[in-house]
Amino acid sequence: MKCAPLILALAACTRPAEDRAPKELDVGAADLRDATVSVVDGLAAIHQLGDRTLVLRANAPALDIDIDLQATAAGVWTITTKNVLVDSVLYVDGTPTPRTPVEGASPTHAVFEIGLGEGHHDLRLAPPDADTLASFQFAAMADIQTAMPEVDQVFRAISATPGPRFVVFMGDITQRAEVEEYDLFDRQLDYLNLPMFTTLGNHELWAEPERYFDRYGRASFQFRFKGAAFTFADSGDAGLDPIVEGWLDDWLVGAKDELNIFLTHIPPLDPVGVRYGAFRSARDGHRLVSRLVENQVDLALYGHIHTYEPYDNGGVPSVISGGGGADPMKLDGIDRHFLVVTLDPAAGVVSDVTVRRVEE
Repeated sequence: MKCAPLILALAACTRPAEDRAPKELDVGAADLRDATVSVVDGLAAIHQLGDRTLVLRANAPALDIDIDLQATAAGVWTITTKNVLVDSVLYVDGTPTPRTPVEGASPTHAVFEIGLGEGHHDLRLAPPDADTLASFQFAAMADIQTAMPEVDQVFRAISATPGPRFVVFMGDITQRAEVEEYDLFDRQLDYLNLPMFTTLGNHELWAEPERYFDRYGRASFQFRFKGAAFTFADSGDAGLDPIVEGWLDDWLVGAKDELNIFLTHIPPLDPVGVRYGAFRSARDGHRLVSRLVENQVDLALYGHIHTYEPYDNGGVPSVISGGGGADPMKLDGIDRHFLVVTLDPAAGVVSDVTVRRVEE
């Protein structure tokens, strides 16, 4: 949980993330001379666009994609989607399109061959029940860092757990944000049969944020699934940039009457108080907690502190879960773990939060 010298230097600034937050708005958009692609709300990173080929990585269970083509770009397109729910379907202008079988492909990767003519096209990639109000489960974890070579054991344990539809990750994938670490993480994800939707942590800030954004997408975003809203916020600098706070005002207010889940890396306030695991400004931390209370957030999930700690934060049920494998807090009695969360959006309740240990 040590902060990099870079992070310590940034923390002295008034707005350490002011150059990072606007860059998120570029995620999910790409264009060629005769083709333009835009993922609504930036919920996917576009890895490749060209020669009637689109490759993207989802950071949400449902994507809406706008494609505009000139005559020279019309034809049969190959669309490869990474990190998607295993039962996802691609709807092209309202018509479902079957997957193209790919031998040996990960269940979270889907390929589609579709004919697209000149003009505008609305694509939606989602499982058939994405908008159905019903109970479901998801898994949650954070803080891999130096345990990257062994994180496949955690991914195997999640994959063997019946129920969760996807995994949310509360930051600190890497130790130093090195390309080799991200490459290994992508290979380790082959052991996870669910998609993982993530925000960044302070350890991802050892490198320029584009290294993270280009691979995984935005760090601050919101998606909805089966009647529940999930709001992720970039707190990698131990605080929220005012731009991100502005986004949160809109997102949390918009989800106030729904089952409302909030996720960020660093807890705004340290529930123990002796671990230095909170926002750099207690005033900023209290302001965020007030936002969560005011907008009736039903569950807040954090990482950063390498332990498991359920607690009540101003009336908001909260859980710190930093058990992805990074050095555990001593004497806490818990090591690698993840959460399984059960939601009932129809009733508007978080039915259960269970911690699952991962044994050696």
